[in-house]
Amino acid sequence: MNDERATRRDVLGKALGLAGLLAFDVRGNADPSPRRRRQYVDTRFGQIHVTTAEPANGAARHPALVCFHPSPTTGDMYRDLQQVLATDRVVHCPDTPGYGASDPPAAKPTMQDYGAALAAAVDALVLRAGRSRAPVDLFGFHTGSLCALEVALQRPDLVRRVVLSGVPHYSAEERERKRRVNVPGYPYFDDPDYVAKLYKRLVLDARESGTPEQRLTRFGDRLRAGPNGWWGPDAVFTYDSVESLPQLRKPTLLIAFNEEMTQPTRDAAQLIPGAQLIEMLDLPIFGFIVAPARIAAAIRVFLDAPLRRP
Repeated sequence: MNDERATRRDVLGKALGLAGLLAFDVRGNADPSPRRRRQYVDTRFGQIHVTTAEPANGAARHPALVCFHPSPTTGDMYRDLQQVLATDRVVHCPDTPGYGASDPPAAKPTMQDYGAALAAAVDALVLRAGRSRAPVDLFGFHTGSLCALEVALQRPDLVRRVVLSGVPHYSAEERERKRRVNVPGYPYFDDPDYVAKLYKRLVLDARESGTPEQRLTRFGDRLRAGPNGWWGPDAVFTYDSVESLPQLRKPTLLIAFNEEMTQPTRDAAQLIPGAQLIEMLDLPIFGFIVAPARIAAAIRVFLDAPLRRP
């Protein structure tokens, strides 16, 4: 009877393991949902707010994963992906300085500044958990992909593996052109129709970007970022990824969705030594929102695979 039960458990684990939908304890029972909590870490850049999820049974069998969000949003954007991944590892989703509940920068930051602040947050999280839990893995999307890149470059001692998606990788000329188009500032105090137009674009018309409730939450996060919410995009389009990407020396996976960053992500993969690229062109821009189990599966396969030796 025990052998039969173990066989059933093995089959079920193989069927569901990649998607990470369930974690099993030693008795073969499904664990409850991961525990989710909020915390702050103190850095020289101010307090950084982090949402942390961890396995309900405390069995974190893999290094922690830190997810960096695009701007101007917050770490809450990864809520569903976080819950799927946190069945067997701790998953931290910090708010970049100036977004969500994190303290704002004193002046307009560069991407290197964001990277330094988030590296300090990761360091504080590692210290809080105990040094034996280092290093961590990183995931970043759009702005968050460059934040992850900078953390890995500035503090390679903290980082094991890196997953990047929607990498805004452009030549200097293209970056400047996109900066002029995409970073005009947010006219909250000049255009009385601005908020209404933003609501229509981000909530009513963005039907491929999650449920209405998810879209409304992101809209609220956008408003919360305030008139300086454009600082994140500005840091993106003034960042020299052509120089930085080849310096990344960590095992790296890139994931491309069907969006404006598809080709830049492909190009970025060519510059990172030994990088792997997965294309999921049937998914829209926020693939990790509309298909979190599928994205978690791809991330988990990469992060948990044995390290390939040259």
